[in-house]
Amino acid sequence: MAIYRAHLENRAVLKVTGAEREDFLQNLVTQDVTRAREQAAALLTPQGKLAFDFILQPVDAGFLIDCASDSAEALVKKLNLYKLRRDVEITLTDIPVQVVWSDTPGTKKHEIEGFFEDPRATRLGLRCLGASPADLSDFTSSTAENWAKFRLSLGVPEGPTEMPPGSVFPMEYGFERMGAIDFQKGCFVGQEVTSRVHRKGSLRKTLHPAVFDAAVPPAGTPVMSEDSKVGEVVAGLDGNALVLVRTDALTASLRADGCTFRLRPGLF
Repeated sequence: MAIYRAHLENRAVLKVTGAEREDFLQNLVTQDVTRAREQAAALLTPQGKLAFDFILQPVDAGFLIDCASDSAEALVKKLNLYKLRRDVEITLTDIPVQVVWSDTPGTKKHEIEGFFEDPRATRLGLRCLGASPADLSDFTSSTAENWAKFRLSLGVPEGPTEMPPGSVFPMEYGFERMGAIDFQKGCFVGQEVTSRVHRKGSLRKTLHPAVFDAAVPPAGTPVMSEDSKVGEVVAGLDGNALVLVRTDALTASLRADGCTFRLRPGLF
């Protein structure tokens, strides 16, 4: 029963400081930032589509935002556009992101100094923003790619490659299931559309982990049921994939680019 550790080079950390930091974020993001705990969250477009996904960690005198490194500068720019004259400072740091996980269900949870449980799904394991004082030498050294394969196997999406900004409705991609949207907090950007979908109570499409027996087709490849398109491939790595599928086709025989695959339990 191996426990793995890895440094995620594809993640970056922003820091938000200033006297008005809490009110600033509270009026923008999908999460209630007044809670003193780590949380999944997002910044949406006014049309209710995903702009950025991230993990928030409250720290002394500010918040850390754990986001995809290839969208970090764009997120800083977007937050600065919303800042106006508020007493808020947004900086891109060199803080590293580390993870510890086990791919064996039922593995005993570990408590490691400086680490917190990934708020998107318990099975994802632990994260640390910064250098932990803990000795991790007993854990097997692994890679960001191996962690990504594990994340895909659990059906958890992240970053602009898997969720192109302005094209994804967060509810279809499991953001409510990941606890990334608080419908009780009040206003946030894109709230009206998102709340309407939530009240409706049904989704036309949902995201699921899938296992291919062959190489996963490229993102965007149509998912077919007989001769009808019922979804598309979102991401894939070494046989593990994320697929977006119409909810009325989940029990059908599905294929993508001629390859059959099977759905796995995920967020839905």
